[in-house]
Amino acid sequence: MKSVLILFLVLTTCVGYAQNSVLTFTDYGAAQPLINPAAMGHESGANGLLLYRSRFEKTDYWPSTGAFNINSILKDKNFGGGLSVIFDKYGPYQKLFLYVAGTYKLKVNEGKNLYFGLQAGINYVSNEGEYKVSQEETVFSDNYSQPNFGFGLHFETENYFVGASIPEFRYNTLDENGDKISETASEMMKIYMYGGFRFKVGKTTQLMPYAYLSYCEYEDMKLDLGAKLILKESFEFGLQYRTKEAFGVLLRVRLFEDLWLGYSFEGNSADVGNKFNSTQEIGLTFHFGKKGKKSSATEEKADESINSIRYF
Repeated sequence: MKSVLILFLVLTTCVGYAQNSVLTFTDYGAAQPLINPAAMGHESGANGLLLYRSRFEKTDYWPSTGAFNINSILKDKNFGGGLSVIFDKYGPYQKLFLYVAGTYKLKVNEGKNLYFGLQAGINYVSNEGEYKVSQEETVFSDNYSQPNFGFGLHFETENYFVGASIPEFRYNTLDENGDKISETASEMMKIYMYGGFRFKVGKTTQLMPYAYLSYCEYEDMKLDLGAKLILKESFEFGLQYRTKEAFGVLLRVRLFEDLWLGYSFEGNSADVGNKFNSTQEIGLTFHFGKKGKKSSATEEKADESINSIRYF
């Protein structure tokens, strides 16, 4: 476990090049199953996420993303898995991600579990047929699909978690001339690392600082640093900062026992025009279906804590 923490700290202090806009989120805590297959299959029943992310400003070339995830674990088994569907649009480009994941839980110690995750699926890429280059209109319309796969690790206890993943080993897209690009281990391959710790600051109040790092060779490394205040396990308020790029405000409210509504606002702090300065993200996280009657109140409390730390 010490080696995992050391590796995380080393990567969060290094300088590199990083991510493109695909699979970029404001509330990475809720989006964990979308960026790491090992974050699925921790609980029985139906667990999942509905998420939509877009710019406030309506322009032709800024992205919007819609995502759905559902996952579960086999009863009395260490095997689980899930399904993720992600639709991403940027300018004339549209990408559809469809992944099926499998996870294996390794019990390290009482209340400490290490999850291994693998996912495989299809990327579908298309172009609507209108793209302008240097004030000249280049018109093409094409689409294609390619297989893809990913891997992840997730370590979790009652009070903290760490993880690392490569959700896509292949990069598939169309360039401005309509040519197909499909590469394995390319400069666009994205690596994620994250961690968080939760502790009490009052009888019914908890604080959770966290960090999410995303890295790829193509663009600047992104590091999201933030903290969430959790009140009575029913309301969460968070602030975060993405290095050299954006600040964020996050809210989550428990609507019912097993249903949470989240809203995130991201303002751009980079040196760009005002029309590029805001993004909103709306998400529903849910857990339906109980494990059965708990053997004790202590087990029920521990289970609730683990559920909360997953979708913090």
